[in-house]
Amino acid sequence: MSLSIKRIALAASLAIGTGAAAYAEEITVSAWGGFFEETLKDVIYPGFTEETGITVRSIAQPADQAWLTQLTNAARAKTAPADLSLVADEVLIRGQAIGLWATLDGAKIPNTQSLIDGFTKTSDDGNLYAVGALSWYTTFVTNTDASPDTPTTWADLWTRDWDGKLGLTSNANSGLMEATALTFFGGYDIMETRDGLEQVIAKIAELKPQVQLWYRDEGQFQQSLEAGELAGGLYYHDVTMLSAADGLPVISTFPTEGGILGDAYWIVPRDSEHVAAAEQFINYMSRPDVQAELARNLGVAPVAKRDTMDLSDEEFAAVGSTGTPIRTQTHIHLRESDWLSDAYLEMISK
Repeated sequence: MSLSIKRIALAASLAIGTGAAAYAEEITVSAWGGFFEETLKDVIYPGFTEETGITVRSIAQPADQAWLTQLTNAARAKTAPADLSLVADEVLIRGQAIGLWATLDGAKIPNTQSLIDGFTKTSDDGNLYAVGALSWYTTFVTNTDASPDTPTTWADLWTRDWDGKLGLTSNANSGLMEATALTFFGGYDIMETRDGLEQVIAKIAELKPQVQLWYRDEGQFQQSLEAGELAGGLYYHDVTMLSAADGLPVISTFPTEGGILGDAYWIVPRDSEHVAAAEQFINYMSRPDVQAELARNLGVAPVAKRDTMDLSDEEFAAVGSTGTPIRTQTHIHLRESDWLSDAYLEMISK
């Protein structure tokens, strides 16, 4: 997969005060690697530098749990591997519980007013510690050569013959459990008990004869789907749409029950020495026009209110859905973390 991206030159300096030497402050920003981080670095961050003179050193961060461990170890040493980081719900909650995040000054981030409700996170004592960055969907993706008929419901995973060519993630926190609970058990309530979780896992186990690949390596799934070695499965809507735009025979479908929506937040590690610059960065990234550019260039769902952006209906439909999304029940996955992970992997291995 390739996407031609215009390289934008970074502004090199900013005059600070009369007669002061020209220089630019630098902040380090981490995000998930590959195309995602490269696009942020080349297309989005330069606009912030041009406006503020603050240069951005962009780094790729590892998978969520590994990154949380790295952030935790750095905090023990009173250092910060990045001044800002993109984190998903589980990392956000775990990190806040052990005091990893710096307190932010909401007055210096006024553009949060344009965000959808719920995308500013405050502690019990009212201190702001995270701001929504973007959302992404996991959907029902298929190879149109291997499976010409587009699925319409998550139930199609169970009711259609996939010729043993499904690909599903081996992570219990992928959203498949929630999609299964909604489709067959009337909602998320069944997940509140271990007995209920076992029933959901047993339902997923019915798919095993159709599953060729239980994946951890997302790139392996993507390559296998694009090559037609897999007929379908669960995967990221944005990545699939980019592959389709490159002419590959793949399609992403929002089932009638909804796509699985995940959220990412900007946090500042508590030992960052550049909190004020980080607040400027978050304020910039919260602007509706920047949120629209994220949607256009990365295919992610924006977290700014729909009516504040200039996205066309076609552009908005390409990155999201107006239907009710399926939400990962993070509190359950955190509460039942080890037991649930073991039960899920045991189901796969039997």
